[in-house]
Amino acid sequence: MALRTRILIIVLMLLNSCVKEEKPLVTSKDELVNYLDTLEQRYEAACVQMGLANWNSYSKEAPYDLDAAKSKFAEIFLDTAARHMIEEWRAKSNSLADQLLARRLELWHRCFIGCAIYADSDIARLENNLQQRITNFKFTYQGSPTTRAKISDMLKEEKKQPKRHKLWSVTSQLSAIVASDLFKLVKLRNEKARTFGFPNYYSLSLHLNAIDEEWLLNTLNTLEEQTRGAFEESITSMKKKLHLNIFGPWDFDFALRQAASLPDRYFPRDSVFHVLHAFQQGIGFKVDSLPIKEVIKDIPYGGLSLAIKIPTDSRFLVNPTKGKGFYAVAFHEYGHSLKAVHIDVDYPILKGYEWIPGAQCAGYEEGVADLHAEFTDDSLWLKTFTKLKSKQIEQYIQSRGLSTLYRLRRLLKDFFIEYEMYKNPDQDVAELERMMYKKYLRVELDENEPHQFAASIWYTSYPCYYQNYILAVMIATQLQEALTNKFDDEKISTPNVASWMIKHLYASGEIEEWDERIRNATGKSLDTGPYLRKLGIESSPFLTEE
Repeated sequence: MALRTRILIIVLMLLNSCVKEEKPLVTSKDELVNYLDTLEQRYEAACVQMGLANWNSYSKEAPYDLDAAKSKFAEIFLDTAARHMIEEWRAKSNSLADQLLARRLELWHRCFIGCAIYADSDIARLENNLQQRITNFKFTYQGSPTTRAKISDMLKEEKKQPKRHKLWSVTSQLSAIVASDLFKLVKLRNEKARTFGFPNYYSLSLHLNAIDEEWLLNTLNTLEEQTRGAFEESITSMKKKLHLNIFGPWDFDFALRQAASLPDRYFPRDSVFHVLHAFQQGIGFKVDSLPIKEVIKDIPYGGLSLAIKIPTDSRFLVNPTKGKGFYAVAFHEYGHSLKAVHIDVDYPILKGYEWIPGAQCAGYEEGVADLHAEFTDDSLWLKTFTKLKSKQIEQYIQSRGLSTLYRLRRLLKDFFIEYEMYKNPDQDVAELERMMYKKYLRVELDENEPHQFAASIWYTSYPCYYQNYILAVMIATQLQEALTNKFDDEKISTPNVASWMIKHLYASGEIEEWDERIRNATGKSLDTGPYLRKLGIESSPFLTEE
């Protein structure tokens, strides 16, 4: 997971000395260009400083000062006079007859909004407090201390359903304690969003990511409808296999524990970069000369990619786990870095630095990176780059849809809980949670079942993000189909693949909106078809599956 998937929280002291109130003198297009050029030099310097500070905070290669790095953004984005000037020129950008300049103004507009809302001191204070309480909370099970990880592992192994139910309910201990503060945070975010003309914070977040809200809701509802039948059939099958009269949410992990998997021995940890480089070189990337640094290190995430200075310095870390999942993460993070080092744009605001909300679309960034992870799930790639037997690959391809389908439905549940919570934070969210479990996971929760929604750190620290995971896999699978359609079996071996990726997905940075880049690359707007075909719900002649 790249750091771009996390939300920047700037903890600031709003001192007068940090904010410039004198309005910039910009009276012509030439003066505007000169002003933006200077501003963007400062912006890129701040991005580089922030990137290095974050890299060192995880790699421990050098000292770091995150607060000092954040203060550089404060000097830029707390300048209200500069923001007003940007807004004035953005309002008349059509008269400038310069699409590139208009695009720069649009991105600056989004970033000023994005930074202002995340820099709000009341929001930051409550968010930080909640994050600490969630992170440091001590769970107990049967009177003994436990952790989320241990509960997750036990759920996969516990054979008795009543015990699984008790294990699953452990997270309600935390939800009961922090729910009231989560509602306060939601309301604060909504209040700030309304000052910028948005009905709620979720609508504002989608705007900053250039995601059309109506289109998103229609897309997610379509996915729900198209996968409902297959998911209900899978639950019926699992109930029968486990001899259960009633299937609950606590039964999914146990039922799926034997879902599609491949033996770890076919994905040796010490060979990951050798395989990665050999594959990427085969499809045309000059891996030996690219300014990409890769490190295996124990970090709190599966992987972490940082574009320090685009396009001359990109780095990533991967957690030393094991198996196919380890390879998929390494390929994903390398995908982030490939994009960063192939961006060919002169203007820093259009390079897609991740730090300020509004500077990029997180769903697109994750999707383009996931395009590379998807190679490790393709039967032709597995046959070529591993020692798996054809029968093993065939069995994996045929059975992998169940766990993927569950993940989609779970993400839909999480998204709609949060989305509806921002629309009306005064409603009974515990009842909302029960409704969403029934609609998306097709399981019933008793009204006396303690709620769990507030225990999710995502609602606190990574707000309004769940849709990006769904969009990412939609983007990745649609791009994979486009590659198969264009290159057929040679998509894992011809050097033309890299050229295609660079041209369609990387080089132009943020000059075009993310959805335009998808249309240009695939010949159509993003749709649900490729994802559904991977789930086994639709068929396609463009999948390299044997």
